[in-house]
Amino acid sequence: MKNTALEISPSDLRRSGSGSGTETFAYFILTVLGFTFWFAMAVPFASHRETYSWLATINSHDFAYAFKNSMSVTYRPLSQATTWLAFLILDPGRFPTSTLRQLLLQLFVYGMFVIGWWLIYRKTGQRRVLALVAFVAAGTFFSGYVHLFHIYGIMYVPVMLILGALLGLHGAGTFEKEEVWLSALSMLLALWHPFVTALFVGFYFGLYIETFPRRSKIQHMQALIVLLVGAMVSLGFGVLFARHDASTMTLHDRLLGFLISYKTNEVNLCASLLAFLLSLAVVLSMELSRQLKIAVSLLVTVISAVFVLKSLPLLLLWVGVVLIKLVHMRSWGLFFLMVAAALLPLGGGIGTPIFALMAIIVAVYATALGWLQAEQVLSTLKTRYVIAAIILLTIVVVLVRAGIRVPVVTKAAAPLLVERERTYQLETILAWLQKSEYCRYRIAFAANGGSPIDSLDNVFTRRNRPPSDIDDVTKFWNKVLSCGSDHSRDNTETAVVTFNGPAPDELTPVFEVAGTYAGKAVVWVPNESRKQTAVVKTGSTKESSFLSSKR
Repeated sequence: MKNTALEISPSDLRRSGSGSGTETFAYFILTVLGFTFWFAMAVPFASHRETYSWLATINSHDFAYAFKNSMSVTYRPLSQATTWLAFLILDPGRFPTSTLRQLLLQLFVYGMFVIGWWLIYRKTGQRRVLALVAFVAAGTFFSGYVHLFHIYGIMYVPVMLILGALLGLHGAGTFEKEEVWLSALSMLLALWHPFVTALFVGFYFGLYIETFPRRSKIQHMQALIVLLVGAMVSLGFGVLFARHDASTMTLHDRLLGFLISYKTNEVNLCASLLAFLLSLAVVLSMELSRQLKIAVSLLVTVISAVFVLKSLPLLLLWVGVVLIKLVHMRSWGLFFLMVAAALLPLGGGIGTPIFALMAIIVAVYATALGWLQAEQVLSTLKTRYVIAAIILLTIVVVLVRAGIRVPVVTKAAAPLLVERERTYQLETILAWLQKSEYCRYRIAFAANGGSPIDSLDNVFTRRNRPPSDIDDVTKFWNKVLSCGSDHSRDNTETAVVTFNGPAPDELTPVFEVAGTYAGKAVVWVPNESRKQTAVVKTGSTKESSFLSSKR
């Protein structure tokens, strides 16, 4: 069968997705609704994860420290300085932190991701298909967006914006007009995050292959310089400017982190099923004969079964099928962009879900690319139905935020609601401990709360998982809260914190924070050191939402 997809011009693709202003706006809202739905369900989080390390550092160093030292896996002076300023807005001298300021900063990070999606959406040919695929993908694989709840999610803002610009310029067919300034910007933004440069170099290399025959000698020289500089910058920040713990990471650990990054996005069988269905959707979107589509679909089904039996993430299968589609379309720019995005978790190596998010976004774009038949089918759908679905989901969010249990949704949102509630429980516990007679004690968690690769025992179930790593909390406790000094390191007594977990042996509870979703968070001390006759209790942290004015 003739490959008609290769004969469709970018203008034809753009016309297939055209529509009225109302329709354009409605489908864009649908595009970002998947991750917006869950974000609105839980925003704002209190301090959690590396937030405590940042607060400790800012309280003990001046602003110049952000430029001179590596505070992340790699040296990122621009993002470190910007994030530092964001924490100054949060007011590191205040603890517990301001709920309103947390909200505003988290909304800023969210808004930047929305803009990145707008850059993709506005020039996409098949807007309706893109919107639908993006909605279900982001709504199901939401874990990669958890950094929206982190102030240091600012570090990933340029990564999202550059990815949006690359896909948007691809959709518009105008990348060559913008490649000079975009090349320079992408090299400079390595100082913000090396992922920016890696994604650009991947896309640019593929585009260079596509445009090779029509480039002049000067353009060839320009392209080779860009690729050489980009490769050196990526290598330099990935190896030479990496922290010691990152530069000495073994290949085994990196491969494990690679798999965990995808697995922490594909958190249950429903997510695996969707990844399988999206893989089949990519096959259906390709210009193949009917018989070949059936054969490839059967092959994808068999491979999916093997992946499930081997506990491998089916997201990797979706990525693989997308790569096959891009080879078939001879879209080398997108092909190598997909390769670069898919390999980002190897660079990080710690299994964080956001490392796989960029590959998911490229896969969403590529799934919709050139799928004219699906676009035509969706064009028969009345825009008012899309608007009605948006309104319905908005009502659901409001109901859940009001504490009303919505069938299916509340249960699905439980892990996110638990995580949010525990961030407030931890802040409440630390604030109480600072003013208690245990303020010189060491702090410990009964369960592991480290990076995914270091806490495989609970990273998926998260049943009793703390909202932060003990190392980050200890750093903040020792430098800022512990009786106003660093005396806790000299004390052998330890206060153990559990999050809805079993009672530790030979310890007595002295303080507990109730939770609507997360259960009780309890502080335990050795029996012989207990100085109170009764457990101090405080109410549910449910009121800690952004609707409350108590904090």
